[in-house]
Amino acid sequence: MYIADNIIRNRLAKVYFIWGRGKTTVSNRLRDKYGFYVYSTDDSRDRHRKAACPIYQPYMCFDFKKEYGVKDFWVLPRKVIGEREKHFLVEMTPMIITDLMVLSEKHDVIVCEGDIDYEAVIPVAVHTVHLCNRGTKFDFFNRPDHENLDLIKERNDLSEFEKESIIQNAYASVGGNEGIIPEWVVKNGVKNIMWDDSTTIEQTVSEVEEHFALHL
Repeated sequence: MYIADNIIRNRLAKVYFIWGRGKTTVSNRLRDKYGFYVYSTDDSRDRHRKAACPIYQPYMCFDFKKEYGVKDFWVLPRKVIGEREKHFLVEMTPMIITDLMVLSEKHDVIVCEGDIDYEAVIPVAVHTVHLCNRGTKFDFFNRPDHENLDLIKERNDLSEFEKESIIQNAYASVGGNEGIIPEWVVKNGVKNIMWDDSTTIEQTVSEVEEHFALHL
């Protein structure tokens, strides 16, 4: 028995974790319908990075642009981008969990949406669901809270070929695997909900509601 995990699990009993593609849309619909508090890990990212300590959160503090001598993060090799994101989430997750435990004292229900260290959170999470898009091209950058790649297109210090190469590298680093359920979802028995172009937002929200028994 892991007493610390049991304590954290109890403190997270009010938190509903929504992961995968379409999580923000579904979370906001639940907020509008029920008045739930929505916590976005993306929105907390800059705040946590500023509070990070180089000793305990080296990846969160590491300036990749400066160290690699580049002006844009997406010009870095995909392996570097992937490793940075993986370790960044590992270091940030305890900060996210701390936020959620504090918020659980103020709100009856919290919907947490966004990337996190799934393997670390699943053992202490009470409510989890993963959304997976099948046969649908999902544009990671077509969101106001994500980096706008149009800024790259507007740069005058790059050729058109260089701009296109950076943009392609950015999409290759975050995209792909549409319709494929991640291995960690299957391994940990996380409920997966599949959606595609024929699925309405209301249908996906309804499946999430049913899984979380919110309609009871």
